[in-house]
Parts: sequence; C-alpha cells; structure tokens
Amino acid sequence: MKKIIFILLGITFLSTCLNAQFDNNFHFGDSIKMAESIQDSKAKTDLYIKIGSNYVYYKGDSSLYYLNIAKDIAQKNNLYDRLIYADFYISNVYKGVLGNYPLGIFYAFEMLKDYDLVKEHNSKIENISFNNVASAYFTIADAYSYLGNKEKTKEYINKFFSTIRLDTLNTTLQGNYISNTSKIFFQIRELDSAYKYIQQGIAINNTFSTKWSFPFMMMGDVLLAKKEYQKAIYNYKAAIPLAIPWKFYKDVFQCNYGIASAYFNLNKIDSAIYYATEVQKMSKTITFTEGSLKNSLLLYSLYKIKNNKDSALKYIEMAEDLRNNIFNNIKANDAQNMAINEEVKQRELREQKAKQQKILIITGICAILLAIGIYLNGKRKQKERLRQIEEERKNSELRAARDLQQSMLPKENPKRSDLDIATFIRSSTEVGGDYYDFFPQADGSIFSVCGDATGHGVTSGMMVSVAKAGLNGISPVKPNKILQRLNGVVKRIDLGTLRMSLNIAEITQDEVYLSSAAMPPIYLYKASTKSIEEFMNNGLPLGGLRDEEFVLEARNFESGDVLVQLSDGLPEAPNSKGEMYDYDRLRSLILASVHLSSKEIIDVLMKSVDEWMEGKHNPDDITLVVTKKK
Repeated sequence: MKKIIFILLGITFLSTCLNAQFDNNFHFGDSIKMAESIQDSKAKTDLYIKIGSNYVYYKGDSSLYYLNIAKDIAQKNNLYDRLIYADFYISNVYKGVLGNYPLGIFYAFEMLKDYDLVKEHNSKIENISFNNVASAYFTIADAYSYLGNKEKTKEYINKFFSTIRLDTLNTTLQGNYISNTSKIFFQIRELDSAYKYIQQGIAINNTFSTKWSFPFMMMGDVLLAKKEYQKAIYNYKAAIPLAIPWKFYKDVFQCNYGIASAYFNLNKIDSAIYYATEVQKMSKTITFTEGSLKNSLLLYSLYKIKNNKDSALKYIEMAEDLRNNIFNNIKANDAQNMAINEEVKQRELREQKAKQQKILIITGICAILLAIGIYLNGKRKQKERLRQIEEERKNSELRAARDLQQSMLPKENPKRSDLDIATFIRSSTEVGGDYYDFFPQADGSIFSVCGDATGHGVTSGMMVSVAKAGLNGISPVKPNKILQRLNGVVKRIDLGTLRMSLNIAEITQDEVYLSSAAMPPIYLYKASTKSIEEFMNNGLPLGGLRDEEFVLEARNFESGDVLVQLSDGLPEAPNSKGEMYDYDRLRSLILASVHLSSKEIIDVLMKSVDEWMEGKHNPDDITLVVTKKK
C-alpha cells in the first residue's frame, strides 16, 4: 500500500504531554462540555488536544476541528510548547488520513518554528517526548516520505539520528521511533531497510506486556511488497486483535485491506472479496479517503474477475467519486506552493537573523571607535551581504521548485515488448513549463502525455503541478474526455492567466487515439504508406473556456509506425538571424529518420536544431516523446 500508511507516532507523545493514557472509556461529549467550561487556557488547550488526538484514529475532519481550536488558544495565550503538540497531530492527520501531503509537510515545518518560539521566549516544554528538535526532524522525514521524496526523507532522518541517541530513550519511545523508521523507508520503497527496522521494532514490541498492532501491521506491509503473501497475511491477522482494544480502527482498516490484497495476489478471489468488503463497511465510519479509493479499485478488479458487471461498475464509480474528492481540493494546491519553499525559508530566516545581529554589533563598535568613515563602510558591506542573502534565497527557491518539477517527470519510460519509447526534455530556465508523463493501464494500453504551460519559471511550474495532480485523479477514459475533465479542474482552480496546452495519445495493441488542446501537430509516420500524417485538431488551452470540447482521432498503429509528440520549442527555435527552425523542416527530418530507433530519432532532431541555433541557449523549453511500434 503506497503512500497511505499512517501510524500515530504520538501513542507515547499523547500520554506524556497530557499525563493521561488513551482511555478506552473516553467520552468525547463530556470532554467537549468540560473544555467549554474551563477557564484556564493551558488546561483548556490540553483537553482540546486530547479530544482532537483521539479523533485522529477514525475521524480526520473532526480531529482537525478540535486541534485547530487548541492551536488558536495556544497562539493567543503564548503557549508555545502546546503549539508543537497541535502541529504534530495536524501534520499526521493531513499526511496520513486525508492524503493531503503538502499540508502534512507544511505543518511538520511549523514544529520547527514552534521550537524557535519556545527558545526565543525562554519557555519550557513540559513533555519529555518533545524536548528535542529531533522529534520535528523525524516528523518532517515522515512527511516527505509520503511524497516519495527520497532525498529530503533521508536528509531529515539522518538529521534525526545525528541529533538524538535512541539508546538514551526509554523502551517505549525506542519502539515508536524504530517501527516508524521502518514505515518511512517503506514509503520510499527501500524494502531492505524497512525490513531491518521492523524486525527490531517487533523484537521490542514483544517485550511489552500489552503489545501494539502497528509493528505487526508494518511487517505485513513489507512482506506484501516483497511478495511473501502468506507471511504478510499472518502478520496482518496478528495485528487486528491488538488494534481493537485501543480503538485503532484505522489499523484494522489497513490490515483488512492488506489481507485482501495478499489473497488477490494468491488468486484466492472469494477470500479477497470477503476482506475487501469488511474494509468497505469500515469506510462508512472511518475517514481514510485514499485507503477507501484503493479498496474500491481492488473490489472493482475482483468483481471484474468474477464477471459480476453490476458490482464492478458500482465500485469503479465509487472510486471515481473518491478520486474527485482527493484531487479537486484547491486548498491542497495552495498548500503545495507553500510547502515547496518552507524549508528554505526557515533555514534562511535563522541564518539571516544571526548575520544581522552580528552586523549590528560590528557596526556599533565601528561607529564608536572608528568614526563615520568606517561606519559607512560597514553599512555598505551590510547592504552587500543582504543583497547576497536575497540572491541566495531566490536561487534556493528556484532549486527547490526545479527539484519538485523534476520529481514529477517519470523516473523511467514504460516497458512494453512491442514498443520502443524515448523521451527528451530541456528547460530554457531553472523551472520550465514543459511536461510529459505516461499512465500505463492494466489492459496493457498506455496514455502518453505531452504538455506546455504558459510561459516559464515558477508560475508555469505551478501549472504543471496542477496538471499532474489532475491527471492522476481522472479515470482512464478516451483522451478527449480526459482533456475535458482536466480542463474543468484547471478552470476551477483558476490560476489567473496561466493556461496549459496538452495532447494525449492512448496507445493500445494495434491502435492509437489522439486528442490535443492547443499543442503543435502530432506526427504519425505510417510504414505501410511511407508517409507522415499531421494531427492538427486542436482545442483551446486548458483553463480557457469551461465547456470546451476536444476532438478525438483514431488510427491503426502497426509495425514500423512512429508517433512523435512535441512542444513548440523545437520547431520554433530561432537562429542568429531570428529565423524559425520551421515545422516543414522538422517533418522532413522525421521522415528521413524513421528507420532509426526512438532514441536515435531524438538525437538526430536535437543535433539538427542545436546546429540551427549555432550553440546558443534555447529560448523556449524543448520536449520530445517518440514511440515506435516494433
């Protein structure tokens, strides 16, 4: 189960920060009435945190409601240590329950800001679980792991281990951190490390008189990914009875889904349907949108195998509704833009503050001892340093945005025995507006996407982020219908004058379906006629008219045929005289190169356009996607 695993690291955190173990007889209604009547702001905040953290186990929206009340009270009354607890739980709700990973990262970084406030105001943290910034590093690493960002995940997990020694903690905290370290490595798909840590976590768990469900559930997830299905089922079934007394119903939800997935892979369809149906029942009372989506897709596949068309249709429609709930959330896109630069801003604000304090001290001494001339020289140096800091900040933000955009491109091209696929992208600025992607389907067909956002830089990168999120949330229908739905998503988000041009090719076993929104021609070389056809049936760019419709073209795709998707950066590249490379020149060169492999065709095209530009920097992004039928 990818990117949806969530464990409340705060099992111990909750008990220590509120001086109360999770109470199976906890009455929310009574506690809410009590909280409303309490006058002491610290006690009031603690009780709302307890209410919110208890709701985390099965009602994410309710949890956020009460945690935000707690955070508001803490901010108004300068209870800086309470902000740490509130932001910790809020981060976990967003990233682990609601599937809003950017906001999960944002609130994880808020913990670092909370620590700075505690230090700045000489406050005291009253909970041993949160007495070190290492806890914030661990939460940030966990948040990045949900997005699959290996580099950032490892950076912060290493910061955690360099800041704290686990052997100095009590056994309960050691078990928490080690088991959750396994989860972090699992989410970035480093299964060997995940397996090593969860073995240690289970060993510690077995020393407790009352065992936790999470280590066994985590072992089940790792074994499922390693295709050891029977062992995975054993661990999932061991976890369920341990989760129920603690009311960790989300663990029960995930274990049942894991068992259903394992039985599906073992081709035990009836058993898989039984456990997936149990998950479906639980989804009516437990807030876990992404888990419910995956379970609906699993039930669709199971009933499709059983040839039960009515049930299969029911669950695929349910999955479509869940997708829309996840990816049509405009707030998530706003939060993503905040999350991109939050880490850079936090680090640079601290560095800038330290440098400014040093400069002020030096400037003061110079003003007293070395008079006006040296003082003015110090002011000049101060201005230069501030300029360099600002320049460094801008460059760091661009690097962060570029890294995010690069992470959105496929790590590798799809592998299909009858296709030879090659891709190329070159940005004209640090953050480009071009984009390509692939969406392989269960029936063997592939959706190939090539796009070009308005302009360049960070703003166009935002549009690419929106397009990718939208494409992931749209069910695999025909390309023109995908464009219509994605146009609606872009229009609802409303990024001002930003637009997205995009074409989509659906490549089946012997056909190709084409649709385009304001992109350059799609070139299709037909080996049978030794000719090239240009597809020019374009609609308006995405984000233009709300009810725009797009044309669908269908052609046979046979051995020797070549499909070329591209952005306008190559055919419109200028030479030193300002002359455009031209589409006719491009068409002729493709026709002369179709006997080559897809990679060689791209090499021929790029060599030609680079010679045309005479070694100068390309003023527009260049993207090529070439697919050849073997």
